[in-house]
Amino acid sequence: MIIFKYFVLLIFLISNSYSQSKETFSFGISISDYSIAEQNRIKNLSLGLQRKLNEENLINVNISFYENERKILEDFENKKNINALILTSQFYYDNKELIKRISKNPYIYRTNELKNSQLFMIANKNSKINSINDIKNKLFANSLYMRNNSIWFDYMTLKNFNKPYEQIIKEETISTKTSTALLDVYFNKADFCIIDKDTYEDMLILNPSLKKNITIIEKSDEIFFYAFTSVHKDISFESLELLNDFFTNKKFKNSFREFFKIINLYSVTAIKFEDFDKGEQFFNEYKDLKKKYN
Repeated sequence: MIIFKYFVLLIFLISNSYSQSKETFSFGISISDYSIAEQNRIKNLSLGLQRKLNEENLINVNISFYENERKILEDFENKKNINALILTSQFYYDNKELIKRISKNPYIYRTNELKNSQLFMIANKNSKINSINDIKNKLFANSLYMRNNSIWFDYMTLKNFNKPYEQIIKEETISTKTSTALLDVYFNKADFCIIDKDTYEDMLILNPSLKKNITIIEKSDEIFFYAFTSVHKDISFESLELLNDFFTNKKFKNSFREFFKIINLYSVTAIKFEDFDKGEQFFNEYKDLKKKYN
């Protein structure tokens, strides 16, 4: 439900900045990756939030749900039904040229002071894993919805073994949270996991003794992000100015500090598409490896 969390955050923030605006924001949400039960929950929560905002005249909000991500881009490009998106990193990199051409002023959702996140591969000290070269026939604790983790791991096995990671490991378990995957490694229920740096450091603050049983064996570059918002290129200059002023205002940062803590985010930051250059290089190389060895 990661993408939905960011959607709720964006609606919440924009509703406060646009209380006097007549502009309608129409969001496209992809639900294709979720189960029927999860899709229903997303729809109920989203439409409930939409009704509340419209009834209180905070902002004019429309929401459209898509089971086909390609259709979202088509409608967004043509301004049919939607004029704003929240995108995952992989979806952005897979469609970056089109997205750059039809949108502007992206905002990234940050979990720390850095613009991008770093991933760690962490192993139980008893697993005898000292590097990526030692993960053959080992038990991998993966995390639901954390696609960047699987992509980075797959990249490493393709590069080192010329095979996708599923053909290298012994077994893969799926946890609903990365923190649970880390605890599985700590308690020797799995040999290794992949977790973002922020979660790892937060877990160490809560339980410093974790270091006794686990060790970091690989680190990614700081190139990953979980989601960002893209608005259509034809959105008015006045609307963009309001957004930029709002997100960079010190009063905003102070007022919403506690709200950010609740959903485990640091802030929302306006970025440039050039900021994704290192990530683009990684994903381009990953695509080439997949074509070569899959």
